[in-house]
Amino acid sequence: MMDFGYPSATVATREALRLGMRDRAEQFQIWLMEGQLARVTEVVNRQPAALADLLPIVANPEAGINARIGASAVFEGHAATPALQALTSALGMLAGHGDHRVRADACYILGLTGTRNAIRFLEPRLADPDAEVREIAAESLNELEKTEEQTS
Repeated sequence: MMDFGYPSATVATREALRLGMRDRAEQFQIWLMEGQLARVTEVVNRQPAALADLLPIVANPEAGINARIGASAVFEGHAATPALQALTSALGMLAGHGDHRVRADACYILGLTGTRNAIRFLEPRLADPDAEVREIAAESLNELEKTEEQTS
């Protein structure tokens, strides 16, 4: 092996460069598909605003089941936090998505926000054409009511 006087990159450096070249949302999806929920959780715990980088997974009806379940698990870990509450409007838009899987996931996560603002996005879903979406919207509204009763 020739040495040209350049320092060799360590594994950690190569990993950091690789991550820097990839969008964080894409990286989260890859990690979740690989079953590396702990890595995503660690990033979001250190930087809660990174929760927003999970929204493309929620918005993608073709996202793999591991990615979708993993994203939901991360959102669950940040239930009723300001970082999740800041995503209420974006989740509300997803609750009106054309695909029932996206609507169902968005309704579930809206229930985790713990904010009254989510109600205006969930109530219309009670009349959704998809039974699963209607059921999840009703459960999420119940969760929000419980949260409100506990804080009153």
